[in-house]
Amino acid sequence: MPLALPIFPLNTVLFPGMTVPLHVFERRYRRLVSELLGPDPEVAAAQPGQGPRRFGVVWIELGQEVAAESGQGAVDADTGAPTTGGPGTALPRISATGCTALVRDVRVYEDGRYDLVVEGGARFTITDLAEVDASSPEEYSTASVSFLPEPLGPDAEEHAERVRDLFGTYSQRLASIGMSPDASPELPKDPIALSYAVSAATVLDQAEKQRLLEAEDAATRLAVTARFLRRENRLVAAPTLPNLPAGPFLNNGVSFN
Repeated sequence: MPLALPIFPLNTVLFPGMTVPLHVFERRYRRLVSELLGPDPEVAAAQPGQGPRRFGVVWIELGQEVAAESGQGAVDADTGAPTTGGPGTALPRISATGCTALVRDVRVYEDGRYDLVVEGGARFTITDLAEVDASSPEEYSTASVSFLPEPLGPDAEEHAERVRDLFGTYSQRLASIGMSPDASPELPKDPIALSYAVSAATVLDQAEKQRLLEAEDAATRLAVTARFLRRENRLVAAPTLPNLPAGPFLNNGVSFN
Protein backbone atom coordinates (compact mmCIF):
# COMPACT_ATOMS: atom_id res chain seq x y z
CA MET A 1 0.00 0.00 0.00
CA PRO A 2 1.44 3.43 -0.94
CA LEU A 3 2.60 5.64 1.91
CA ALA A 4 3.17 9.41 1.96
CA LEU A 5 6.70 10.46 2.96
CA PRO A 6 8.47 13.82 3.16
CA ILE A 7 11.39 13.76 0.70
CA PHE A 8 14.94 14.85 1.53
CA PRO A 9 17.30 14.90 -1.50
CA LEU A 10 20.99 14.16 -0.93
CA ASN A 11 24.12 13.90 -3.06
CA THR A 12 24.72 10.65 -1.19
CA VAL A 13 22.93 7.32 -1.68
CA LEU A 14 21.53 5.98 1.61
CA PHE A 15 21.41 2.20 2.11
CA PRO A 16 19.40 0.21 4.68
CA GLY A 17 21.43 -0.06 7.89
CA MET A 18 23.77 2.79 6.91
CA THR A 19 24.23 5.58 9.47
CA VAL A 20 24.69 9.14 8.20
CA PRO A 21 25.12 12.48 10.03
CA LEU A 22 23.20 15.41 8.57
CA HIS A 23 23.43 19.12 9.27
CA VAL A 24 20.06 20.68 8.41
CA PHE A 25 20.15 24.43 7.88
CA GLU A 26 17.83 25.25 4.99
CA ARG A 27 14.42 26.53 6.02
CA ARG A 28 12.39 23.97 4.10
CA TYR A 29 14.21 21.06 5.73
CA ARG A 30 14.27 22.68 9.15
CA ARG A 31 10.51 22.78 8.79
CA LEU A 32 10.46 19.11 7.73
CA VAL A 33 12.43 18.06 10.82
CA SER A 34 10.37 20.29 13.10
CA GLU A 35 7.11 18.78 11.85
CA LEU A 36 8.55 15.27 12.01
CA LEU A 37 9.76 15.47 15.60
CA GLY A 38 7.28 17.86 17.15
CA PRO A 39 7.84 20.60 19.75
CA ASP A 40 10.57 18.75 21.67
CA PRO A 41 12.72 16.95 19.05
CA GLU A 42 15.43 15.73 21.44
CA VAL A 43 12.83 14.02 23.62
CA ALA A 44 11.05 12.66 20.54
CA ALA A 45 14.22 11.09 19.15
CA ALA A 46 14.87 9.40 22.50
CA GLN A 47 11.41 7.80 22.45
CA PRO A 48 11.26 5.60 19.33
CA GLY A 49 8.11 3.90 20.60
CA GLN A 50 6.13 7.05 19.82
CA GLY A 51 5.94 6.09 16.14
CA PRO A 52 8.16 6.06 13.04
CA ARG A 53 10.04 9.34 12.73
CA ARG A 54 11.24 8.85 9.21
CA PHE A 55 11.53 10.62 5.91
CA GLY A 56 12.58 9.53 2.45
CA VAL A 57 16.14 10.09 1.24
CA VAL A 58 16.70 10.12 -2.51
CA TRP A 59 19.87 10.63 -4.51
CA ILE A 60 20.20 13.81 -6.56
CA GLU A 61 20.91 12.80 -10.15
CA LEU A 62 21.17 16.36 -11.40
CA GLY A 63 21.34 19.61 -9.43
CA GLN A 64 22.75 20.98 -6.21
CA GLU A 65 22.18 20.30 -2.53
CA VAL A 66 23.25 23.61 -1.00
CA ALA A 67 20.68 26.38 -0.83
CA ALA A 68 21.71 29.72 -2.27
CA GLU A 69 19.58 31.47 0.34
CA SER A 70 21.20 29.67 3.27
CA GLY A 71 24.40 31.71 3.37
CA GLN A 72 26.37 28.50 3.94
CA GLY A 73 29.60 27.66 2.18
CA ALA A 74 30.97 24.48 0.69
CA VAL A 75 31.46 23.00 4.15
CA ASP A 76 27.72 22.30 4.22
CA ALA A 77 27.62 20.58 0.86
CA ASP A 78 26.51 17.28 2.40
CA THR A 79 23.42 18.64 4.13
CA GLY A 80 20.89 17.65 1.54
CA ALA A 81 19.48 21.13 0.95
CA PRO A 82 18.71 21.59 -2.75
CA THR A 83 19.30 24.90 -4.47
CA THR A 84 16.52 27.42 -3.95
CA GLY A 85 16.25 31.13 -4.46
CA GLY A 86 14.69 33.60 -6.84
CA PRO A 87 12.53 33.18 -9.92
CA GLY A 88 13.57 30.44 -12.32
CA THR A 89 15.40 28.43 -9.67
CA ALA A 90 14.76 24.69 -10.00
CA LEU A 91 14.88 21.96 -7.43
CA PRO A 92 17.15 19.05 -8.32
CA ARG A 93 16.33 15.98 -10.36
CA ILE A 94 16.09 12.96 -8.08
CA SER A 95 16.11 9.19 -8.46
CA ALA A 96 12.89 7.20 -8.33
CA THR A 97 14.29 4.71 -5.80
CA GLY A 98 15.32 5.79 -2.31
CA CYS A 99 15.59 4.67 1.29
CA THR A 100 13.78 5.75 4.42
CA ALA A 101 15.84 7.55 7.05
CA LEU A 102 15.03 6.93 10.71
CA VAL A 103 16.11 9.66 13.12
CA ARG A 104 18.37 8.17 15.80
CA ASP A 105 19.87 11.30 17.37
CA VAL A 106 19.12 15.02 17.30
CA ARG A 107 20.91 18.19 18.31
CA VAL A 108 18.94 21.42 18.12
CA TYR A 109 20.58 24.84 17.69
CA GLU A 110 19.05 28.07 18.96
CA ASP A 111 18.82 29.45 15.41
CA GLY A 112 16.69 26.50 14.29
CA ARG A 113 19.35 24.34 12.67
CA TYR A 114 19.61 20.63 13.44
CA ASP A 115 22.33 18.01 13.60
CA LEU A 116 20.79 14.61 12.93
CA VAL A 117 22.08 11.07 12.93
CA VAL A 118 19.85 8.98 10.68
CA GLU A 119 19.85 5.29 9.87
CA GLY A 120 18.72 3.81 6.58
CA GLY A 121 15.54 1.80 6.95
CA ALA A 122 13.69 0.37 3.95
CA ARG A 123 13.94 0.85 0.20
CA PHE A 124 11.06 2.43 -1.66
CA THR A 125 10.09 3.57 -5.12
CA ILE A 126 8.31 6.85 -5.77
CA THR A 127 4.90 6.36 -7.35
CA ASP A 128 3.80 10.00 -7.26
CA LEU A 129 5.77 13.15 -6.40
CA ALA A 130 3.89 16.21 -5.18
CA GLU A 131 4.55 19.45 -7.00
CA VAL A 132 6.56 21.99 -5.04
CA ASP A 133 7.20 25.69 -5.54
CA ALA A 134 11.00 25.98 -5.84
CA SER A 135 10.87 29.67 -5.06
CA SER A 136 9.19 29.05 -1.71
CA PRO A 137 11.92 28.76 0.96
CA GLU A 138 9.76 26.67 3.31
CA GLU A 139 8.02 24.24 0.96
CA TYR A 140 9.45 20.72 0.83
CA SER A 141 8.28 17.88 -1.35
CA THR A 142 6.29 14.83 -0.33
CA ALA A 143 5.84 11.66 -2.32
CA SER A 144 3.62 8.64 -2.43
CA VAL A 145 5.95 5.65 -2.18
CA SER A 146 5.74 1.88 -2.31
CA PHE A 147 8.19 -0.21 -0.32
CA LEU A 148 10.31 -2.71 -2.22
CA PRO A 149 10.67 -6.39 -1.28
CA GLU A 150 14.02 -7.80 -0.14
CA PRO A 151 14.37 -11.23 -1.82
CA LEU A 152 17.60 -13.21 -1.49
CA GLY A 153 17.80 -14.25 -5.13
CA PRO A 154 19.54 -17.33 -6.55
CA ASP A 155 22.90 -18.45 -5.12
CA ALA A 156 22.99 -15.56 -2.64
CA GLU A 157 25.22 -17.42 -0.18
CA GLU A 158 27.82 -18.17 -2.86
CA HIS A 159 27.84 -14.54 -3.98
CA ALA A 160 28.12 -13.44 -0.34
CA GLU A 161 31.19 -15.61 0.25
CA ARG A 162 32.87 -14.20 -2.86
CA VAL A 163 32.13 -10.62 -1.79
CA ARG A 164 33.53 -11.24 1.72
CA ASP A 165 36.81 -12.45 0.19
CA LEU A 166 37.01 -9.56 -2.29
CA PHE A 167 36.15 -6.99 0.36
CA GLY A 168 38.82 -8.44 2.66
CA THR A 169 41.40 -7.92 -0.10
CA TYR A 170 40.01 -4.44 -0.75
CA SER A 171 40.31 -3.46 2.93
CA GLN A 172 43.88 -4.78 3.15
CA ARG A 173 44.97 -2.92 0.01
CA LEU A 174 43.41 0.32 1.18
CA ALA A 175 45.10 -0.06 4.56
CA SER A 176 48.45 -0.57 2.81
CA ILE A 177 48.17 2.92 1.28
CA GLY A 178 46.95 4.55 4.47
CA MET A 179 43.21 4.37 3.81
CA SER A 180 40.40 2.27 5.17
CA PRO A 181 36.78 1.65 4.12
CA ASP A 182 33.90 2.97 6.20
CA ALA A 183 32.50 -0.40 7.22
CA SER A 184 32.87 -2.33 10.44
CA PRO A 185 35.58 -5.03 10.18
CA GLU A 186 32.96 -7.63 11.14
CA LEU A 187 30.68 -7.99 8.14
CA PRO A 188 27.10 -9.25 8.53
CA LYS A 189 26.48 -12.94 7.93
CA ASP A 190 23.07 -12.36 6.36
CA PRO A 191 23.49 -11.90 2.57
CA ILE A 192 20.95 -9.08 2.40
CA ALA A 193 22.58 -7.09 5.21
CA LEU A 194 26.02 -7.89 3.76
CA SER A 195 25.00 -6.60 0.33
CA TYR A 196 24.05 -3.24 1.81
CA ALA A 197 27.00 -2.99 4.21
CA VAL A 198 29.58 -3.56 1.49
CA SER A 199 27.72 -1.34 -0.98
CA ALA A 200 27.84 1.48 1.55
CA ALA A 201 31.49 0.94 2.49
CA THR A 202 33.09 0.56 -0.95
CA VAL A 203 34.40 3.77 -2.52
CA LEU A 204 32.27 4.09 -5.65
CA ASP A 205 30.68 6.96 -7.48
CA GLN A 206 27.11 7.70 -6.50
CA ALA A 207 25.63 6.45 -9.80
CA GLU A 208 27.16 3.05 -9.09
CA LYS A 209 25.83 3.11 -5.54
CA GLN A 210 22.37 3.99 -6.84
CA ARG A 211 22.57 1.02 -9.19
CA LEU A 212 23.30 -1.21 -6.19
CA LEU A 213 20.42 0.26 -4.20
CA GLU A 214 18.06 -0.49 -7.09
CA ALA A 215 19.17 -4.13 -7.55
CA GLU A 216 16.19 -6.48 -7.59
CA ASP A 217 17.59 -8.90 -5.00
CA ALA A 218 20.59 -9.46 -2.73
CA ALA A 219 22.22 -11.96 -5.11
CA THR A 220 22.20 -9.43 -7.96
CA ARG A 221 23.53 -6.69 -5.66
CA LEU A 222 26.32 -8.96 -4.44
CA ALA A 223 27.24 -10.02 -7.99
CA VAL A 224 27.47 -6.40 -9.13
CA THR A 225 29.41 -5.47 -5.98
CA ALA A 226 31.87 -8.28 -6.73
CA ARG A 227 32.53 -6.82 -10.18
CA PHE A 228 33.09 -3.37 -8.69
CA LEU A 229 35.41 -4.79 -6.02
CA ARG A 230 37.51 -6.63 -8.61
CA ARG A 231 37.92 -3.37 -10.50
CA GLU A 232 38.72 -1.38 -7.36
CA ASN A 233 41.22 -4.00 -6.20
CA ARG A 234 43.08 -3.67 -9.50
CA LEU A 235 43.07 0.11 -9.20
CA VAL A 236 44.26 0.11 -5.60
CA ALA A 237 47.02 -2.34 -6.51
CA ALA A 238 48.19 0.12 -9.20
CA PRO A 239 47.73 3.52 -7.51
CA THR A 240 49.49 5.40 -10.33
CA LEU A 241 46.51 4.70 -12.60
CA PRO A 242 43.79 7.36 -12.59
CA ASN A 243 40.73 6.25 -10.63
CA LEU A 244 37.93 7.70 -12.74
CA PRO A 245 34.24 7.19 -11.92
CA ALA A 246 32.86 4.52 -14.21
CA GLY A 247 29.18 4.61 -13.27
CA PRO A 248 26.72 5.45 -16.02
CA PHE A 249 24.26 8.29 -15.70
CA LEU A 250 20.85 6.95 -14.70
CA ASN A 251 17.91 8.19 -16.74
CA ASN A 252 14.99 6.77 -14.76
CA GLY A 253 14.73 9.49 -12.15
CA VAL A 254 11.97 11.78 -11.03
CA SER A 255 12.09 15.52 -11.53
CA PHE A 256 10.78 18.07 -9.06
CA ASN A 257 9.81 20.31 -11.99
